[in-house]
Amino acid sequence: MDKQLMRNLESLNVGAHTYIVGYDSQAGKTGLIGVSQISGNLPWFGRKWPKGNSSPVGSPVGDFDLGQVLAKQLGLGGYLVQNDHSRTKLSATNHHLLENGGAADLTGAAGHYQWGWNVPMFYQKYEDDNFVYETISLGGPRKGFWNNYIPIGSRSCAGYATMDRTNTKLVSYVNDTAQYRGGNNDSTLDAAYNSQLCKPATNMSISAFRTAARKNGTLWFANERVMQFVTAMLKRIIFGNRNIQAAFNATLDANGLRQGGTGQGIDMPTNWDGNFHYYPYIRLDVGISDGDKTGLISTTITENGSQKTIDNIPSFYGLKNDYKYLACMSENMLLQCNADKSQSLFVADMVDGSNMNLESVSGLRMIAKGPVAASAGWQYAKDYVLKNLAFFPSDELGGSSSTYYCDGYYNPAATSGLRGARLLGSASDADDAGSLCLDGYYAPSYAYAHWGAFLCEWAEEFTTQPFWCKED
Repeated sequence: MDKQLMRNLESLNVGAHTYIVGYDSQAGKTGLIGVSQISGNLPWFGRKWPKGNSSPVGSPVGDFDLGQVLAKQLGLGGYLVQNDHSRTKLSATNHHLLENGGAADLTGAAGHYQWGWNVPMFYQKYEDDNFVYETISLGGPRKGFWNNYIPIGSRSCAGYATMDRTNTKLVSYVNDTAQYRGGNNDSTLDAAYNSQLCKPATNMSISAFRTAARKNGTLWFANERVMQFVTAMLKRIIFGNRNIQAAFNATLDANGLRQGGTGQGIDMPTNWDGNFHYYPYIRLDVGISDGDKTGLISTTITENGSQKTIDNIPSFYGLKNDYKYLACMSENMLLQCNADKSQSLFVADMVDGSNMNLESVSGLRMIAKGPVAASAGWQYAKDYVLKNLAFFPSDELGGSSSTYYCDGYYNPAATSGLRGARLLGSASDADDAGSLCLDGYYAPSYAYAHWGAFLCEWAEEFTTQPFWCKED
């Protein structure tokens, strides 16, 4: 081909609508051949970020057509999930209804009110000389890459779960009865403005939460780390932004892809401490009628006799309040404090329903060693180690709440001991909160009024170790 012509041709992204011209000598025909037919690769889509660039905004890569419908292809949205992991899709426009139009019972009789996806996916994290990439393929792994298999799964669609007080189970039900009272189960507040009926359960240790989650059956969890990793990863890829607290933008970009984020997070009451004593103030039924909405929703609460509007409640294809409301101690992340005042993250490889030991790092895999702290406080790293479906800040500081990954990490500057990983931040954590927010100050046994749990489940056991898919 003429060199000048080649210079004038625009580089095309390979997608479902990309073809080359071919000739069938036997049939004597000339026609179009899909590039994917030649490469043999399954559809994939993702984002890339320039190395050394502080902007949290990335660029799309892969099949742009898939990117435009990725949420639909994954089946992101609300579900009713039974204890045996069977699931029924809820209406995309109103979670009071099933996808087939019938009424949806969210009170517990028909299963847990969950958010998730209904097809497995494969995740790839890699880099070259210039960019860092995060991509997803559907239908199979990408050839010539390290892949992580992610099975079908779900988490509490309201953002958090409550307790079945009669049976001491962690459940994702939307139920006003005393059996499912949230908070610390304070019955004296049932008729008050700060009632904990139909609110998330809080003030329980992660050991108690995960024991209550296991009572639903096999592969049920509380604050499971891979579920949080996948939620954050999907947001980065779908929005093309590492800053999930970026302002919501309903307008698609020039490629028909989402941009922006889902905002700074939920508004606080005027006096969360004095009037609510840091217990939950948002009901679990908020946003149900909005279905699989992506954007911001609002509600009204009563605060000591006055009405107050709570704005900026994030919703991601129907997943509400998944950051900056109630913090969540992970059930399978353990931090070791090092002599140089850094921390190291340890996890288990298998997600199989077993309880990871939160009292020793013996037998666990070290994922990363984070930054050194001169003194206790919030830090911002320039990069995150995203390995084995776990996340931890790299050892290089220099980020901020608006650059790189944008989420805060609290380092206690301790020289020894074990800590839990407090995720998501609370409504009072401001810019530090977000999908990758991590507070390493507290022991795993700690509990507090504004610490809750999201119930999550996986349809099958899996390993978090990546595997190489060789090219043909």
